[in-house]
Formats: sequence, structure tokens, C-alpha cells
Amino acid sequence: MIKYLTYGDIPSKRHSIFYKNQLLMNEYCFTREGFEDFYSILYLINPPTSEANVGLYAPPSWASPIARSKNLLRRRHFLSAEFESEQNFIEARSVLAFNEDLIYALCRPKINCDLFFANNDGDELFFVIDGEVLFQSLFGKILLKVGDYLNVPKSCPYRFQFLDSPRLLAIEAKAGLSLPKEFRNASGQLKMDAPYSERSFNFPEWDSSLFEGTDPVSVVRKRKGVFTKTDYETNYFKMVGWDGYAYPFAINLDDIQPKTGRFHLPPSEHLTFSGGGFSVMSFLPRALDFDDKAIPCPFYHSSVDCDELLLYVSGDFTSREGIGEGSISYHPSGIPHGPHPGAYKNSIGKKNTQEKAIMVDTYRPLRLTEESRNLEDLNYIDSWKETVS
Repeated sequence: MIKYLTYGDIPSKRHSIFYKNQLLMNEYCFTREGFEDFYSILYLINPPTSEANVGLYAPPSWASPIARSKNLLRRRHFLSAEFESEQNFIEARSVLAFNEDLIYALCRPKINCDLFFANNDGDELFFVIDGEVLFQSLFGKILLKVGDYLNVPKSCPYRFQFLDSPRLLAIEAKAGLSLPKEFRNASGQLKMDAPYSERSFNFPEWDSSLFEGTDPVSVVRKRKGVFTKTDYETNYFKMVGWDGYAYPFAINLDDIQPKTGRFHLPPSEHLTFSGGGFSVMSFLPRALDFDDKAIPCPFYHSSVDCDELLLYVSGDFTSREGIGEGSISYHPSGIPHGPHPGAYKNSIGKKNTQEKAIMVDTYRPLRLTEESRNLEDLNYIDSWKETVS
């Protein structure tokens, strides 16, 4: 995905005899696009096919979201901090919106569990709104903190462990998720004008407790909305090493380099990830426009081919009234939006911004869920009203 990684012990040639402690290792190839795209090869102590039991895991409601029966075309505001759950990380999601390309949900796991989860319906992108999480996966562990994006490749088993219940944004990318191709040169290296470099990312670390243990393991796998629980009497993850390009990774907002211009740049200049049918952008503390005639505040616009979901992370959100940390605004295509009354003029002369926010633009219409009604701020529509003098 980003660069070649290697951990532990691996043989000098692929698909060759490899003994470790007088045991023949089981080579396991984790591939994308059949055998044509990037891949990793793991050397497991136990075959990954040695299932002891296979059964149905009761599917969480988020796997089959229900669209609102009537959805007026209007700007909306959701209060993510009001979402609570008493469930484990597999079940503790509440879907706000979805379409053919993604599921956009809040995740609020309350209890730890030993189960692992693998999403065979798409890549997953998490964002840590609040809390710390120990992420454990087939490829190792990553300690996540506030402001981290986490990219989990399709079909990768993982789990979250934590001391205090974290708040996460969870996006299921049904048609894949990647770093934008325009950020790479012909050799695959990140270009110098990309908003990050290979140094910016956090990669998995060797997880001794997982890779060298002997405890049995259970993995819940999602495919076409069906959740299958597979039990292994031996440690599915027990291995001696792996290498390759397919693996989870994380990057923090503070490690992304924002762009600025003489005049206000469009949101696409803050691109972070490209998904099938959607884009993810990161708005970060930065110097604002440096022309004396520039208006730093976002201009009014109507993105007629995009629906927009914007999560406000931290800072002073001067373009909108009634918005705070954890707010999520929804601006559908077909209706103009922009700064609140007065903000456009009042931004003139402002030299910098300290706000952090992440935006998802979808190229097909989103459907809001019935669940999202419980988090909606019905007074948001009033913040757009101009005062008549």
C-alpha cells in the first residue's frame, strides 16, 4: 500500500520449503485483485484452514441499515457525542448514512471482547474522535490515539482493546480505499507535493502476545451482510514472520501537511484518501489566503454531484454557528451551503485557522437512516437564517 514491510523470519524465496524449529511453515498469501495487485505473505505455524466450528453470528443492525421513509432535501446537523452503546466493537455502530459505495457510521464500543472481526465486504476507515485504542490484527498491533485515521484492508481480521470506551467514526468502503494515485510517481513513491510522505504513517508492530501465543481464536467474518463465526482450536495468528505491501496502517491529522494558496482553495486540495465512489479530505490548522483582497472563509457553493458529511474534530469553527467538537454536518447535493450569516464578511483579514475537520464527499446520493434521527439537531436549520435589518 505505502511501502514494503518485513517482520520476523521469512525464507529467501517465495513458495519454497521453509522450516522453523523443525516445523514446516504454512505459507499464506493475502492478496488483492486476485493475484494482480499488492499482496503480503505470512508464514504461519498452523494452517489458516483448520476450522474447529463454523456458525452464524447474530448480525448487528448496522449491517443492514434502513433508510428514512421521508427525507426532505435540507442541511442537517448530527451530534455524535450523544451516541452511546453497551456493546463490543463488532456490534457498537450506529449508521448515519449509506449508499451503494459506503456505510458511514459512529462506533462506540463499551466492552472488550476476545473475538476478531474481518470485513469481507470492503476496506474500512476508522477515525479516532476520542480515546485510545490498541488495534490488533493479522499483521500486528498499532496504538491509536485521538486524531488517527486507521485503514484496515478488506478481509483482515482485527480487534480493538481499550481501557476507556473510545469514540470512532467508521466507514465501510465497498469498492476499496487507497491513497490517491495523483500523489504517487511512476515508481509508486509518494511525490514531494503529496500532503504526507512514507515517514508520516504508523505501521503495524510485531505483536508477541498474539503471534507467539497458544490460545484458541474465534473470527467473525462479514460477507454480503451475513456474519459467520469461525472457531479455531489453535492460534490462527501464530506465525514466525511476514512481508509485503498489504497491511493496515494509521496516520494522524498532525502528520498531514495542509496546503494554502493566494486565494481560498477548493476542498479537493485537502484530499487525504480516495475511495470507490467517495473522497476523504482533511481540514487542518494552516495559514490562510495571503492576498489583500482574499476572502478566507469558504465561499457559498452547491456541489451538484456530491453529498457532503463533515466531522468537526477540534478548533474554532468560525464558518458555522452551533457547531462544536464531534458535530457532523450533512449537506446534500442540490441545495447551496457555505458560511453562516456574517462569517463571510467577518473572515476578511484573518490570517490563519486552527480548526480540524474531516470531510467525506460521495458521488452518489446518500440515504439517511432512521437511527440518525436520534442524533439530529433540529435547530440547525435556523442557523442559516439571515437577520433582516
